[in-house]
Amino acid sequence: ITYKDGYIYTGFWKGENQDANYVCISVTDEDPTKTTVEKKPSWTHTGAGGFYWAGAYACEDFVLIGTDDGDSGYTNGYASILSLDPKTGILLDEEKLPNVGDQRSSICYDAATDAYYFTTKGGDFYQIKVEANGTFTEDSLRRLPLDNGAYDMRTPPMSTSTPVIYNGRAYIGVSGISQFGNFSGHNMTVIDLET
Repeated sequence: ITYKDGYIYTGFWKGENQDANYVCISVTDEDPTKTTVEKKPSWTHTGAGGFYWAGAYACEDFVLIGTDDGDSGYTNGYASILSLDPKTGILLDEEKLPNVGDQRSSICYDAATDAYYFTTKGGDFYQIKVEANGTFTEDSLRRLPLDNGAYDMRTPPMSTSTPVIYNGRAYIGVSGISQFGNFSGHNMTVIDLET
């Protein structure tokens, strides 16, 4: 859940091939006399595949969110990054990712590079830039394939890890060839953002 300027942003997921909603909800307490209150969203955006763990980046001008790829498994289907108006939910821009896999990390911002970063279950690290009006900067999407030692798309180096950016480097967790198996190539990857 992401909070910004009196609103929270979060998504829902029903299944690999089902539509689900991303919502914006006001945190205003309309009835302080009640301890539980049913809230209606200020806006809703419906997406194919839904929004599983995909944390938003929110600012005054736009909200960036990632989608699932709308297909089962992690070697089919293409996720997208969406830029939405934070007050209305209107789609400002969409960038379909060039490689397969759900986008399930949160999206983070780095002021030094003026760029946004995220990972995918297809085994990629991405950078993208955004204009002040919420549209994606043309040709700014950069992709770096991750590594778990297998070099086999049947066992991709999945990542749902939100990148931590510090001093020109990104730090992320990457899955081994066995998602939950010990000593199967799990690693912390460090990426030089300049190169």
